[in-house]
Amino acid sequence: MENGIYSPRAPEALGPYPHARRVGNLLFISGMGPRRRGEQHVPGVELDSAGRVVRYDIEAQCRAVFDNVRAVLEDAGS
Repeated sequence: MENGIYSPRAPEALGPYPHARRVGNLLFISGMGPRRRGEQHVPGVELDSAGRVVRYDIEAQCRAVFDNVRAVLEDAGS
């Protein structure tokens, strides 16, 4: 039986799907990005007034993704 997991701490999904899905004793997470819940800004990306990327910090983005994955895993009981 499949079971959708919705984390109140992870960023809102960009489509009509859960943050994770439990199938048996497996937990599947897909498409997790670096945004923070309630924000559209991407951590580690600085834009100029025209919306062009002027600075890009991949470490900050990776850390943000790891934080989001951790929140989903914890909220799923892992």
